[in-house]
Amino acid sequence: MRVTMAMALWVSAWVGSGCGKDEVRVYQAPKDAPAIASAGQGGSGGASASPASPGGGPGPAAESSERAPVPWTVPAGWEEKPASGMRVASYAVKRPDGRSADISVVALGGGSGGEVENVNRWRDQIGLEPVTEAGLAGLRSLVAAGDRQVVMYELDGKKTVLDGKYAARTLAAILPAGEMTVFFKMTGENALVAEQKPQFLAWLKSVDTGGGRDASSEAPPPAPSAGAGAPAAASGSAPSGGGEGLPAWQVPADWTSAGSKPMRLASFDIPDAAGNGDVSVSKLNGDGGGLLANVNRWRGQVGLAPLDAAALAGNSKTVTTAGGDRATWVELVGSDKTILGAIVARDGVSWFFKLTAPPAVAGRHKESFERFVRSLRF
Repeated sequence: MRVTMAMALWVSAWVGSGCGKDEVRVYQAPKDAPAIASAGQGGSGGASASPASPGGGPGPAAESSERAPVPWTVPAGWEEKPASGMRVASYAVKRPDGRSADISVVALGGGSGGEVENVNRWRDQIGLEPVTEAGLAGLRSLVAAGDRQVVMYELDGKKTVLDGKYAARTLAAILPAGEMTVFFKMTGENALVAEQKPQFLAWLKSVDTGGGRDASSEAPPPAPSAGAGAPAAASGSAPSGGGEGLPAWQVPADWTSAGSKPMRLASFDIPDAAGNGDVSVSKLNGDGGGLLANVNRWRGQVGLAPLDAAALAGNSKTVTTAGGDRATWVELVGSDKTILGAIVARDGVSWFFKLTAPPAVAGRHKESFERFVRSLRF
């Protein structure tokens, strides 16, 4: 993820330098501070717009000369707030009539729980019902974050969840940055957030993502040569390297690369007349929340009841990869959707390989997906 290295380095520098008594840490859990509760806190005031470059002096969000300057321009009228907990930066916008909006930057390790889980958490915070993974497509928009295109969600709440009298709105953008994911989010009184949307978009545009092309537009890496130690391609597959920071793998000939997406390190589409299949590759530090918890999360996505630890062994199998790693394989068949998943734990990291498709499509492509998993070399 070379194009987001500036952001990743800034988060690392920020974490390393500290910020007073509130130590900033990069977490794995897909939660952030309750923005609605804090939206009305703090005094009035405004921060003047001031660009901050990674090589310059302290930016407007810096609390001391030792802190790394922020890699973005803070819009005029945004008041800085102390960063705390999982936040690496916080701002607020307030109006004399009591309406307010809270802005946060949160950096989490790996894929950070999954896109639908994060969106539904944000929806719940402003009183909206959850959506399915299929329903995300109609909510996404692509916006500029520095030199990249990232996914943004605008969630329009209808219930009076703020001080018992205001409906809320959320703007949230997701930026993959190396081995972490950075979330830019504004939540507050509905009309105020709508009014602040141009400033939010300008803020995202100002983020220093390191320059270069969007990773999704880069040509795929060349296939490894026969003498490079890569496994021989199975029939109907094309050998290929996974790219920088990814394992080597063999991609079935009928898959098409879908580039990088939020929460993912790689994506593939499987065209099929009965409905396309989607393949995702992601990773989390540590156990990613636990094998059982992740399998049960996938089971919930296809409408299956959760398992207990004793039942998991009978509903999974072990697949050995070309590099000698052992993957836990599950096949989860719902009424209208099937998930085939493989989870590999190695070197303190959990890797997730997931195919989602209509049941008939998943059945037809099950063998090729398993060959893909078995071809992995880390």
